[in-house]
Amino acid sequence: MNGIKGILIIGLVLVACGQAPEPLMPLSKDTPNTVTLSTGEVVYKLNGQWDLIFAPDLFDEQSDTVTITQTGKFFIGKYNTGTQYLAAGADTIKGELVKNGFKAVYVNTSHGGWRPATGKISKGCNTITAHTKVQGNNINLTLTRKAL
Repeated sequence: MNGIKGILIIGLVLVACGQAPEPLMPLSKDTPNTVTLSTGEVVYKLNGQWDLIFAPDLFDEQSDTVTITQTGKFFIGKYNTGTQYLAAGADTIKGELVKNGFKAVYVNTSHGGWRPATGKISKGCNTITAHTKVQGNNINLTLTRKAL
């Protein structure tokens, strides 16, 4: 019984000392780089040109410009120039948006095809990051919105 109490006390101390994650504030129609869907939901607006850094463990970092097209809450990004692994016009990232970021995001890894990823959109929607793995190897994408 003392062992269980000790574990509970340690657990409570760790929870009390831990930092709570910052709550996500809902987007509003006044938030920059957002769009209001027909449902009334406000999501980030990703349409436009983005600088891409594609950084896999397996080979050298690649860079390109990606054009993202968004229809409602769904989006897809295509390479403008292409790399040695994916040609110009090839899809690189796609997914579905919700009020504060991604409901789902996928990365085209060329050799591994479309892979589910974890992703984050920065406050203000000027940077997108996505991470996935193929056969235990990390693949990271960083997209930065190009200035208009």
